[in-house]
This record gives sequence, structure tokens and C-alpha cells, in this order.
Amino acid sequence: MKRIPVKDGMLYFLINQVRPDLAAHIEKTGTVDTVIIGLGRQGMKHAGLMKDFGTKITAGVSIGRGGTRIHEVIPVYDTITECLKENPNVAIASIWKHYSAVKDLAIEVIEAGIPIVVLISEFIPLKDVRDIIVAAKKHKTILFGGNTPGIIFPPEGIKVGMLPDIFYPEEKTSTEFGPKGVTIVSRSGAILYHMSDALASVGIAQNAVLGIGGDGAIGTRFLDIVPLVQKYFNTDLIVIAGEIGGCQEEILAEDVEKHPEKYPKPMVALISGANAPEGKTMGHAGAIVTPGQEYGTFITKKEAFEKVGIPVVNGQHNLIKEVKKKLHDKQYFSVESYQEKLRKNWEEPPKKPEWATLITKIEPNNIIVSGKPLQEIIKNNNLLETTHLLLKGKLPTKEISNELNKIAIEAVKLPVPKVKPIKDEDIAKTLSKYLLLDEELAEYSKKGIKSSLEIAVFGLGRITRYLASILGYEKIIDNVENKHTFTQVIYSVITGEASTQNKKAELIEAMIVASVDHGVTPPSTQAARIAASVRAPYEVAIAQGIGAITDVHGGAGTKATLFYKKCIQLAKEKNIGLAEATQVVITEYIKDGKRVQGLGHRIHTKDPRRDVLWKKADNANIAAESIEISKVITDIFKQVRGIELPINVDGVIGAIIADLNLDPKIAKAVFIFGRVAGMSAHYFEEIISQSQMRRINFSEAIYKGIK
Repeated sequence: MKRIPVKDGMLYFLINQVRPDLAAHIEKTGTVDTVIIGLGRQGMKHAGLMKDFGTKITAGVSIGRGGTRIHEVIPVYDTITECLKENPNVAIASIWKHYSAVKDLAIEVIEAGIPIVVLISEFIPLKDVRDIIVAAKKHKTILFGGNTPGIIFPPEGIKVGMLPDIFYPEEKTSTEFGPKGVTIVSRSGAILYHMSDALASVGIAQNAVLGIGGDGAIGTRFLDIVPLVQKYFNTDLIVIAGEIGGCQEEILAEDVEKHPEKYPKPMVALISGANAPEGKTMGHAGAIVTPGQEYGTFITKKEAFEKVGIPVVNGQHNLIKEVKKKLHDKQYFSVESYQEKLRKNWEEPPKKPEWATLITKIEPNNIIVSGKPLQEIIKNNNLLETTHLLLKGKLPTKEISNELNKIAIEAVKLPVPKVKPIKDEDIAKTLSKYLLLDEELAEYSKKGIKSSLEIAVFGLGRITRYLASILGYEKIIDNVENKHTFTQVIYSVITGEASTQNKKAELIEAMIVASVDHGVTPPSTQAARIAASVRAPYEVAIAQGIGAITDVHGGAGTKATLFYKKCIQLAKEKNIGLAEATQVVITEYIKDGKRVQGLGHRIHTKDPRRDVLWKKADNANIAAESIEISKVITDIFKQVRGIELPINVDGVIGAIIADLNLDPKIAKAVFIFGRVAGMSAHYFEEIISQSQMRRINFSEAIYKGIK
């Protein structure tokens, strides 16, 4: 069923009474940002239930947990101040802290300008409640609680607190909800479930349920909220769910008598505790009748309401009778269809196990990194910008980019560990050894998850220095200065040239960016995430990931480079055309049972990274024989083998490496270079959002990042 637009609902109406500027933002975006403060057992549990119901939980707040995520997708901050710096449009905060820690926190939230605060905490000392209420009045905050079950708005699909999603809205059509119905304002929580069942059993919808709190002193009384709800156009009737103790109900009745114009819509009251003896507490601090008083009893409340024409009931049957009478037997949905939906909900099979990643979405012929197509990132962004996108979900500002460049250059300038490569050792193995022996990186990585981006960038800088050592270009790197860009340094390390050719530098970095990530399933990513799940240090996890990059995974680019070189050499030796030479080499490969690397993909029939790299090569004016072959190799292979295998990113990178006349092993270096950025993102995502030593089923991963 389609929910109503937020601007048509009661929640928007309430926010607009306090913060019209924020309401305008909500109307424009169609979303209401909420935060949950206090992430103990109850807070965590209900954060998940609220999110599942449809509430947009923008963030959580818990001292000491800043930088992590709850329920995989909700970022956590240490303080509400930090949270609001990045999320200035928060409209509702729910507080789930122990009563001893509530006062200062609640006042801080109120003073921050959040218009609606839901204070779940109970048994807050009266002196603390007094200060909280004073702050709320001063800032015109709508404060529900303390000791409230929360608030829920069924038509909008938003709830804040612990109310279950049993309250049912109007059905405007068979496929969409409507905003009209009965609004329930209640001191108690448990009674609401019975009231909802009673009303729904005769087709009466609830458009909002507001738990104002059961403690002796609360922020928003019946007198404050009922006149406000009366103004909401889509409310047809208000049910006041009161209970013995205090004088809230009597005060409301007195106001109805004095100002009947404020209460044009019908009301029905249900008072709990009719048979409770004097002095008996009924679960709530406020639900106690003081002996000898002439207010606070069931009788005094009943008489006060009935005096001003509000019928009082004490059970489901009478509630149904009075509400139907006031609404002239109006029905908001078919009872039969409602019961059928309930039956389907009960019989619905459990959800398949899944876990979330916010980094990369992989689908046929499309790779999405934090909401952006990878081909667009290759075209427009450098490696450091892409790394920021991978870890932070957005591209950096120019100022941040400059800071990241400084970190990367700082890492490049530091000396490498003493590593003696074995003759003909695979570059992945050598790089892994460097990582494990690098004291500089080990020390830097101790900065922790809040510095995840800086650690990843520092790691990329160290990889650059290692490659310079492996390829014999350390003397060039020794001359690097702070004024250099990381793009220039990468160019020098890959080519061995001290002076940068900008178009070629962009091309080389584009190949690295094209390799950054392919979701959670590649072996290198899985190795890094498994290491992260047991909380291995950053450099150890990245070394594990690089160690999984072999000729089987990550070696296709190098083999493709050798293939192109062989085709070109044969064409020259035999004085034949490139296409003919390629056909001969492919035939030879097939005869020998060898695979032509760089062709075919398990997901993509047209690799989205292909065309943008070809275009970058053309712009750099380096496209020659190898790239020429790469553009026709699919057709030639089909002629020889009878199978159509599209060229993939490894095939294109191999062609570019060959036309740049670089060492074929550079193709694997490019792949590793890019994957370090992606593996860094996966490493920190695992630590930030998942439990330690979990059993990881990579096929259960679902992309839940930016669409």
C-alpha cells in the first residue's frame, strides 16, 4: 500500500507548529529525519523496528560509539552536536537513556532546536523533569514523556518509540492509504493495543497515536496537545486515553468548558483504573490516587468529562459503541480486507537472511559506487576523490581533497621497510610483505575508525612508495615535494618518468579507478573482510586481500598485455595485418588449451568501464595497435571459436599497458593499486557495521547504499 505524502500527515502538521522552516524542508524533500539517543538493548532493538516500519532514522547518538553504524546503515555519533553538524534537519529525537543521565542530554537536544522530543526514559527525578520542561517551554518544543511508549503515524509509515505497527490507517483506495481517521492521545501504552484492535474491528482508522507519558510530571499534557490535534484537518475524532491519578483530565475538561471553540471535533474518553483502591500505583508514577483528594479518581475524571459532553467509557465494547455513534457509523476500510491482510502478514514466510553493504552495487552492465555509475567516476574523478566516495559515500570538497593529497604525499615520502624480493616473485606477494613490515603504516592505522579515510589514503601513499621500490623508481620519488599532486606521483611510479604528461597521467589513474571495487564477492575483498571480522589490524587485512590477488584473480590484465604484444610481434614477423595475426594467436591458444585473458565476464555482457577507458586512451594520444586489437577481438574470437565473448576491463587495461610500452606486470600493479582503495572501504565497513567474528555468507550481501 502506498503511504500518504508526509506533508499531508499529522506529523508534518505538528512540526510546522514549532519549526515552519524545517517543515518547508520536509515538504520539499518528502522525508522526516529522526535520531535515536541511547543505544542500549532497548534502543538498539527499537531502532531496527522503527526503521523496518518506515521511519528514516538518520543517525544514532551514543558516547564512545561515534564512527560506527547500527543496523548496518545508521551512522552513530558521540554527541548530538556532532550529529547535527552533518545532519542539520533532524525533526525528531527519541531518548532511551537511564533516568540518571537524561537531564543534561534532553536539555541539549531541546536547545539544539529539534522540534519534537520523545522521552522514553521513565522515573526521571522531579527536579530534573522540571528543568527539562522549562527548557522545552522556552524553545517551544513538543516534548512527549517521560515514560512514553512513543508516537506513531500509520498513514505516513513513521513511528518513534516502542509502539508496535498494529495501528491501521484509512484506505483511500485499494492501493493507497489516506490521512483521515481517529487520533488517540494516551497516558498509557499497553491499553493502546486493545483500543486499536477494537477500533479496527469495525473499520475505524487511526491516523496518529500519541503517547504523552505516564510519569507524574511530563512535558506535554492533554491540555497542550488535544487543542493542537483539534486543528488538524484530517482528524475526525479524538480518543483521550486517561487513567487515574493526577489532574490532567480534569484540567482539560475545565478548558473545554471555558473555551469550547478550541474543541470543535468530537471526543471520547477512556479512563483506566476504575476499581483501583486509593494509594494503589498502577504501573505509572502518575497513576496513583492520593487518599482524601477530590481529584485524580475515576469518578472525578468521569464527572469532569461528562459535564462538558465528553462520554467516558471503560472497555472496548463501549469504546466501539461511542466512537461509531460520534462518527455516524463511518468506516475507513473494509473489515474483511483488513482481516485478510492480517492473515497474509501472519502467514508470510520469514525473510531470507541478508546483510547490508553501502559501497558498491553490481548488476549486469552497471557498477554503482555510492549512487554514482563507475564509468562516470572514471571519467571525472581521481583516485583520492574516489577513495573518499568509497569510504564516505560522497565526493569530497576541494578543501578536503587538498588535505587528502597532503596525507598521501606524506606517506609517499617515508622510506620503505627493508624487504628482499625473491627472484621472479609475484608483485602481490612482494607488496604484502611490505605492508606487514611497515611500521609507519602500522602506527598510522592506530588512529582508529574515525580516521578511516585518512588511514586508507595513507595506505595508498605507502603502496605508491612500495611500487616505486619494486619497479626501481625510488630516486624519482625521493624528489617528491608537497607541491606535487598524487596524480603526478602515480604517473612517475608507473612510467618511471619524472616529468608528468597530464593526459597520460589521467589515463593511468583512470585505469586504477576502474579497478577499485566490484562488490563483496571478489576473493581479495572477501579475504580483507574476513580479516576485518576478527579485527585484524588494517595493514594485515589489506595484506591478506592483496595476497588473494593471483594469476587466477587479478592476473588477467598482465596476461592480456602479453597476448597483445604477441599478436603485434607476429604481425611484424609475418608481415600480415593485425586482425590476421590476432586470429592466428587465438587459434594457437585454443589448440594449446590456453584461455585468451581479458575476454568474457560472469556478470557483464558490455563492461561499463570499457568505453570510457578507450576514450581516455584516445585523448592521451596513445591508442595504437593493442587498443586497435582490443576493439575487434570479440569478433575475431567469435570467427575462430564460434562463441561471442565481450572484452572486459582487464582486456582494455592490458591493451593500454601494451600501447604505453610498459612492463606487463604493471597491469597487475594497477589492479592492486585500485583494489587497495576498495578493500580499505570494505575493511572499515565490516568493523563499523558488523559484529566481531560473524559467519559471513557473501551471497547474502545486499546493496543498501545511495540509489
